[in-house]
Amino acid sequence: MTASRGLTATQLKYFAAVFMVIDHIGMIFAPLAPLFPADSPWRWVLGYLPAFRYPGRLAFPIFAYFAAQGCRLTSNYRRYLLRLGLFGAVTHAVAYGATGGGGGSVIATFFLAAAAIGACRALRARGHGWLGVPVTIALLVLAQLLRVDYGWIGVLTVLAVYAAGTDRRRQLLALAACLLLCYLPSSPLMAGFACLALLPLSLYNGQRGKGSRWFFYWFYPGHLAALYALSMLIG
Repeated sequence: MTASRGLTATQLKYFAAVFMVIDHIGMIFAPLAPLFPADSPWRWVLGYLPAFRYPGRLAFPIFAYFAAQGCRLTSNYRRYLLRLGLFGAVTHAVAYGATGGGGGSVIATFFLAAAAIGACRALRARGHGWLGVPVTIALLVLAQLLRVDYGWIGVLTVLAVYAAGTDRRRQLLALAACLLLCYLPSSPLMAGFACLALLPLSLYNGQRGKGSRWFFYWFYPGHLAALYALSMLIG
C-alpha cells in the first residue's frame, strides 16, 4: 500500500482512542446504576452502558499492534522503554484508582512487553538467547501480579505481533490468535468485536502520520481522571 493511500499510525491511534473512551465510559459509569431509584432516568441510561464494552474491544488490538511496531522501529530503544515505564507507572496508579482496583494501565502492559523484547534482544546479542525464555515468563507473571490491563495475555499479544516479523499478514494473524485466546473462552461476541480491529489495521500504510507522539501518553490518564471525577459527581 502506497504512502498516499490507507491510514497512518496516528490516524489509527485516534480511531482506537475513540473506542477506548467508549469502553471506559461503560466501565466507569455502568456500576453507578444501582445507586438510583428504579424509576430514575439516570438508572435507565446507565443500565445501557455495559453494551459500550463491546465496541470498546477495538481499542486494545490497535494500540498493542503499534506498541510492537514501536519496539521494532524506535531509533532509541532505551528512551522508548523509559517513556513507557514512566507513563506506565503514573497511569497504572490512575487506572487502578479510577476502576476501584478492578484494573490497571495498558501502558504498563506495553512497558512489560517492551522490557521482555529488550531483554531478549540484549541476551541474544551476548550469546545467551535461551535466558530470554525465563525472563519473559517472569514478566508475564509480573503482569498478573501487578494487575496491569489485560494481564499476561496483553503482554503476550505485543510479543506475538513483534515475533511475527515485518510481514503484515503474519502480524495480523498473530494478533487475531491472541485476541481469540483472550476473549473467546468467556465471550465470543467480545472476541468478534476485538477482531474487527484487524480491518482498519489492514489499511495501515506504514507511515507515522502527523501529530504529537505525546498526545496518547497524556490522553490516557487524562480521560480516565476526567471520567472518574464525573462519576463521583454523578454518584
